[in-house]
Amino acid sequence: MVYRAMFFGGLLVILGVAYLVNINSVETSVALSEGLKFSSTMPFFLLVAVAVGGFCSGIFFSLLALKRQVGDFSRHLREKRIVSAKQALLEGVEAGFKGDTKKAVANLHKALKLDKGNMEATLALVRLQLRERQPGQALKTLDAAIKHNPEDPRLQWYRVQALEGLDDPLRMTNQLLFMKSRYPRNRPLMMMLVEQFGSRGYWREALEVWQEISKTEVKGSDEKKRALAGIANCAYELARRQWLAGNRDSAVASLKLVFHNDKEHVAAYLLKAEMEEKPSDALSVLKNGFWKKPSAIFLLEVERLKTLDDPENSGTKIFKFYRKVLARNPEYRPGRWLYARFCLENQKFDEAEVAAKRLRESGFDGPLFEVLAGELACRKEHRLEVAVDHFKKALGCAERLEPVFVCDNCERLSPEWKYRCPHCHAYNSYDISERVCSFV
Repeated sequence: MVYRAMFFGGLLVILGVAYLVNINSVETSVALSEGLKFSSTMPFFLLVAVAVGGFCSGIFFSLLALKRQVGDFSRHLREKRIVSAKQALLEGVEAGFKGDTKKAVANLHKALKLDKGNMEATLALVRLQLRERQPGQALKTLDAAIKHNPEDPRLQWYRVQALEGLDDPLRMTNQLLFMKSRYPRNRPLMMMLVEQFGSRGYWREALEVWQEISKTEVKGSDEKKRALAGIANCAYELARRQWLAGNRDSAVASLKLVFHNDKEHVAAYLLKAEMEEKPSDALSVLKNGFWKKPSAIFLLEVERLKTLDDPENSGTKIFKFYRKVLARNPEYRPGRWLYARFCLENQKFDEAEVAAKRLRESGFDGPLFEVLAGELACRKEHRLEVAVDHFKKALGCAERLEPVFVCDNCERLSPEWKYRCPHCHAYNSYDISERVCSFV
């Protein structure tokens, strides 16, 4: 209302000055020229000054009011477009819920055309494109939206999902690093970055990220333990790669980092034993590893190394070693089963029978035990090797009873021990299965 009054007031001032000039243009021109002289009368000079000021004020306020009217019209038009965009967004979302993808995409594009800054329409369109397995289109939509609103973190997160759908590890890694620079304490982001580095074999970079995570966690918490385990696993992978590349000193340093964070890392003990030049040193490492964390792979490796180191006296040494193992770890059933199998192979039937009895009492009663008990009965009753061979062939075996390893985390089976499960990616989770066995 004020701007309208100023507008019409300005027009009246302009019209008034124009009317005075139009009454007598000649006298007005002469008076005006005379009034501009300082020697003439001052009242007319002041009248001219007031007229000119009123004229300029009229023009200024008229333009100001016109600008306000144009602004009101533009705002009204913009609000109308926003309302139309919201309506198109609602129709697009509803079509998406009904499964009409084509209509949903058309309405969402219409909403973005009417209102480029409509973040809800952008996110709805991106979610729809990702759901329809169109990561390329989603990435284009996100890049266009980021130009208008680069500070919105939701766009960056959806960009990660789009790059993941495109299976572009390089751009994915760069995106995660960019987000890490902006949100350095975001734990899910750090975990994604660790996984990305690990999948590409960048163990040193993954190790650095795990170390950053560890610094922010409370000592003794589950998150802190997980971070320390991540550091140990990455350091082990790095040591393994360095050892295969012939860089022994670097591998030793990496293994020290492993044991500093996880003193029960089975795979690290096996790698350290492999790196030892003397069999006696390797045996010492394996025994130390077993005392830290009992695992059947340590016992199998000790058997193998003792046999290679002293084939003639290996049987007696291995027997004594198993007795010592069972004395210190009487509840470790895979160790007792291996001991029973070793006694059978070396004709120590009484010791094997006692071990089998202890296994039965401890609840070890799966197929692995049944085959062991059947073989013990055949051998102890002096049916000799022929009966044993027939007994094995009847069960589908050929030469020798072998254990099968199972992952404690996902229960996947493997004929060989693995330091890392290829399915769930858990480290040091394999041990002998009590329910499944195989024959070779």
